[in-house]
Amino acid sequence: MVETITPVVYGGRGRWVGALVLHVLGAILTAALFGAAVGATGAALGAPFGRAGLVLAAAAATLYAVGTLPRVEVTVPQLRRQVPDWWRTFFSPSVTAFLYGAGLGIGFLTFMATGGLVAASVAAGLTGDPVLGAAMIAPFGLARGLSAVTAATVTTQADGRRLVDRLASRRDVGRRVANGIALASMAGLAIAAAPGASRAGWGDLASAVLAVAFAWAAVSKLATWRRWRRTLAAHRLPHGLEDLARWSVPVVELVVPALALVGLRTSAAAWALVLLVGFTVEIVRVRIVVGPGVPCGCFGGRDAVDVSAVLARNAALVAVTTMALLGATDTPVGAWPGAPEAGEILPMVLASVGAIAAVTTAWQGWVWLGRRT
Repeated sequence: MVETITPVVYGGRGRWVGALVLHVLGAILTAALFGAAVGATGAALGAPFGRAGLVLAAAAATLYAVGTLPRVEVTVPQLRRQVPDWWRTFFSPSVTAFLYGAGLGIGFLTFMATGGLVAASVAAGLTGDPVLGAAMIAPFGLARGLSAVTAATVTTQADGRRLVDRLASRRDVGRRVANGIALASMAGLAIAAAPGASRAGWGDLASAVLAVAFAWAAVSKLATWRRWRRTLAAHRLPHGLEDLARWSVPVVELVVPALALVGLRTSAAAWALVLLVGFTVEIVRVRIVVGPGVPCGCFGGRDAVDVSAVLARNAALVAVTTMALLGATDTPVGAWPGAPEAGEILPMVLASVGAIAAVTTAWQGWVWLGRRT
């Protein structure tokens, strides 16, 4: 953004200040909305989890604090994409500045150098409070939006290029130290608060971890569809079974977070256990057919991983699943409907027929449009 939100692009310092304000507001807004969504999701999954949640928050902060050390790499979930360049030609300059800020506010959708947002997002979800979640993530949007202030002295296109080169060549020691201190402080605060928190919550936290893990696995497949297809092709399944697995695997994975979100946490854990057993059997089969490098594609990462690493990860997830099965509490948000009474049978039949007709019409329309194109 330092080469896009500049005085030379906006035709003067005054217009640039206005664009900068919109840019910052856009980043703060989406960051706060994301934090609120994470907090609300945490509440739906049973947060706060007492001492268990504080331990997880401390672990996440510690992990990414260690990741700031030299020659230590910790994976940071991100799409590694730039905000769309075509916004500059399609929207007005003011709208573009706001949209660029909005695109940066949810850091996982672009590039991130450190895992501070990951640790903050984990903590926001563990609060189970949308307001607290928004307050915890909004500062990230503020900091990201204000990064465009570095372009205040850019008055020519050449100045912009020199600024980008200077920032790219700058050593990141200061940034790593600052992030490490902040993350270590977060971990320390969580550890200090843990002794006074409730001891309950380990089973519900395990259910929430399963929900996030399987949601991540499913969404990563849908978001990187071509890579998922290539990975699945490497499993050497029969053609018909491969076509079925392409769609069914992410769908059945999404059942786990869906059940957890509606309060059926033990059912979610039971279904997760079924899937883990099935996936493990498939990994062993692929090991025999393909070799030690298993084309996993589970979380949208590398196409091939060592089979021992995959089995160890599945074993860890089975342990989490067992914890959820033994300790999670079900809080269903609704109840299954009972048998319809005499006066409800006709409306039920008419509604069912209407729903089937609507789905059939939509499907036929999709097929027709596909043929037309």
